[in-house]
Amino acid sequence: MSGQVSGRVSHQVSGLSKPGLRLAALALAAGLLAGPAAAQPAPEATAGSTAPLPAQADALVAYVTKAMTDHDIAAFERLVNWSGTRAQRKRLTLYQIRSGFGRPIKAASLEPMPEDGLAEATSRGTLKANMPVTERLRVVFDEPPVEDGAAPTNVFLVGREGGTYRIALLVPTGPPRGK
Repeated sequence: MSGQVSGRVSHQVSGLSKPGLRLAALALAAGLLAGPAAAQPAPEATAGSTAPLPAQADALVAYVTKAMTDHDIAAFERLVNWSGTRAQRKRLTLYQIRSGFGRPIKAASLEPMPEDGLAEATSRGTLKANMPVTERLRVVFDEPPVEDGAAPTNVFLVGREGGTYRIALLVPTGPPRGK
């Protein structure tokens, strides 16, 4: 059943016609085309808990691919910029990151973020990036293509903070409705 759900979600995201909207959907999910999540090691047992955050592009790619391979959620918790994130979004983001654990990685690369890459996601004025986004990290899984023929992929929004790379999130611009 999870394959059916993942396929539907993948198809829905892949079916978005504008690249900005597709990227926004992927960014909100912090990597949406996800498969089943695997068991996690205890955070205190992971190397990513103490490894320095990456300052170079190749170190970022290595950090993320190692964290995904090692099921190191603590490494991701340190790498993601959580400022402005509500508890429910954090839980969802971590769940979706974990869903990429254990999947074979075909390629991972850092690419420039188009100037208008977030324009559609932020056009309503309800969402904004929680830090300046300069690049995106694309992780392509070595799995059969999704319904539209595209490779299963996670895309992370990336920026720099204090000389190191961080994963950015789209966060609300104001308080929850009704509050």
